[in-house]
Amino acid sequence: MWLFGLLMIQFNNWRNQHWLQERQYARMSQEAADTGSRLAGLLQHLTRRQQERAAELEMAYVSLSPDVDIGLVCNKEGVVTCATRMQWHQTNVQQTPLAEEWRRHADVLTTMKPAVEWDSAKRKLIVMFPFLETYENTSRAAVLIRYDATMALEQVNKDAWFESLRQAAVLLASCLLLWFALDELVTRRVQRLVHILREATTTPNVPEVLQGKDELTLISQEFAGAMAKLRAAENMVLEAAEMERRKIGRDLHDDLCQRLSATKMKAAVMQGMFQADEGRIATLAGQVAEELSESTVIARGMAWGLAPVGIENHGLKDALENVLRFAEKSYQVRCTLDYSEVSASLTGSAQELLFRIAQELVVNSCKHSMPGILNITVRMEDTHVVLSVIHDGAAFSEPTGENGHGMGLHLMSQRLRMLSATLERTVESGTRDFQIAIVRIPSKIP
Repeated sequence: MWLFGLLMIQFNNWRNQHWLQERQYARMSQEAADTGSRLAGLLQHLTRRQQERAAELEMAYVSLSPDVDIGLVCNKEGVVTCATRMQWHQTNVQQTPLAEEWRRHADVLTTMKPAVEWDSAKRKLIVMFPFLETYENTSRAAVLIRYDATMALEQVNKDAWFESLRQAAVLLASCLLLWFALDELVTRRVQRLVHILREATTTPNVPEVLQGKDELTLISQEFAGAMAKLRAAENMVLEAAEMERRKIGRDLHDDLCQRLSATKMKAAVMQGMFQADEGRIATLAGQVAEELSESTVIARGMAWGLAPVGIENHGLKDALENVLRFAEKSYQVRCTLDYSEVSASLTGSAQELLFRIAQELVVNSCKHSMPGILNITVRMEDTHVVLSVIHDGAAFSEPTGENGHGMGLHLMSQRLRMLSATLERTVESGTRDFQIAIVRIPSKIP
């Protein structure tokens, strides 16, 4: 771009020089023709009245022009009658610097037609205008003036450079304005759009829409609409999954668990009936009752995991306590709960989503970090409900490879988006490191 700009400046300077030189040539030619014509007429008038001093004064005025090199007034014999320099007065023109020009244009005295001619280098301009010294046709004379265009052309070159610099400055200012305009209207908006696209996968909110009426605004609007539909579809799928889980949990709890409990009770009765006479049958019946009891516990655990009745019947605190009891029993982890009442700040569905997130965090910590102690804290901080899961196990590491996040983490991410919540993981260092997962949920979630 710089090279192209330099080439354009050079080309523009050449064009300006050419244009200004042509104008200068035309101006000098016209000025020389006007001066020669005026001077020939004036000298003819003065010589006829024999006013030689006035004629010399006119030639002196001509010499004041910075472009005039030398000027002579010669009769037909070539004798200089007036000159811009007194040293050539009354000498033969052949002895002056204009001898060659006089010979080349001698036919002007015959044809009585003026001559205006540039030399081959276009640095010197020769003007020769004839006139009659007296009223007789044979008294012919001529004004011969040589103009030097060197100084004028040097000034033209300077003017061309100044004009080129002015145009280059205007071009540079225009380019800067264009660059600033493109940067403001396109580059920064594209960067903002890219930032919005990247944030759309990590933030729960619907992406913002760029202001304006250009194509980038249309892209931003379409993307925001698509993301809104996607989030709505995710929420519908998640809600449908939760409803199905609750239905299966209730079916297990209300049907299968009740049947298993009834069968267990019957097996216990059978054990009592056979215990006196049939020891082996009683023992077998006891084993059946024990297995049914274990099956009932497993079925109730599955039902509670699918549909945590504690939230519906006793609230979020009891459901979280059940999670901790499950962790203590299954993973031999010492668990504690610090709970502040937040039911007024969260709807029922939001509490269930918070419970699912806590359940996923606790189970993941127990399975992968193998902690010795674990604590759940639920509290209010300003306008947010804050859930903290703290344990002394190994640090959490993101899954890698082709599968990436597991299903549990994927569902937890969906629940976080549904709640417009954020999840951050930190480490508290001391005598031993504690891993902390903090979830912040805006209160009054609809």
